[in-house]
Amino acid sequence: MEEELILGMLIAVGHIKPIYSEDSELRKLLLKAYAWKEVELLTALFWASKLPVFKLALIRKPLYYLFFHFLGSRGVVCQAATLEETCAFIDELPDEHEMAVGPCRCRMGNRNCHHSLLTDIVIKDTSKLWSRELFPEDYRVIDKEEAKEICSRSRQEGMFQTIDRHMYFKESENYFVICNCCKESCVPVIAYRLFKDEPYSFLPSTYVARVNEEICEKCGWCVEKCPFEERVIKSKSEAAVVLNCQGCGLCADVCPNGAVEMVLRSWRY
Repeated sequence: MEEELILGMLIAVGHIKPIYSEDSELRKLLLKAYAWKEVELLTALFWASKLPVFKLALIRKPLYYLFFHFLGSRGVVCQAATLEETCAFIDELPDEHEMAVGPCRCRMGNRNCHHSLLTDIVIKDTSKLWSRELFPEDYRVIDKEEAKEICSRSRQEGMFQTIDRHMYFKESENYFVICNCCKESCVPVIAYRLFKDEPYSFLPSTYVARVNEEICEKCGWCVEKCPFEERVIKSKSEAAVVLNCQGCGLCADVCPNGAVEMVLRSWRY
């Protein structure tokens, strides 16, 4: 809280405001620096999370505050999204900005699943950085219709979307990539589950899951598929319980009885 207050004061006096501006050259430079070693960074974090010592609060919490908290508040912030939200977001992107698709950075690093690799959709100014400057052999330019098709196919494979921001602060946008994520390989999702007690947070979507208790058959399918592990079935006589729902909509996609629907949240972030 004090860190946010100090940062807000600095921004108020104009000392570091350019970092959070979408057209800031400094922000673009930081984004390029992040991209340069992104795969190696995500790979290291994935394998570190598997180490038994990483489960110890004495090790985990200092790392959280020194690294994950910085990234979660300043560097890359992930926003969960339903497929409908994602497609609407794509439609609203300015036409003057191109889009490009390339390999998922998490999947490249850890190879922990069998999902499609070419699902990383870079947008706005990031598209030119990735497809022309940094990774011209990996990324190709696509249009909005293909972007939506990639997201739809990813859903069919059991993935969900996040719309990620770089150097996020308060209401800044700074969107740079649409990720198609999975429970097994997505390092930010794994970090969320690992640091849930601290917590390592996402920006939740504008929707939240609601269970129709009358038709829920307690099959546990939504519990198994929830990438954030925010669903439980307490007993055979009770319907699935939604905890801190991030609003990705995957549970609604997989429920065999249609017992889950996505409804608008009563609050906005």
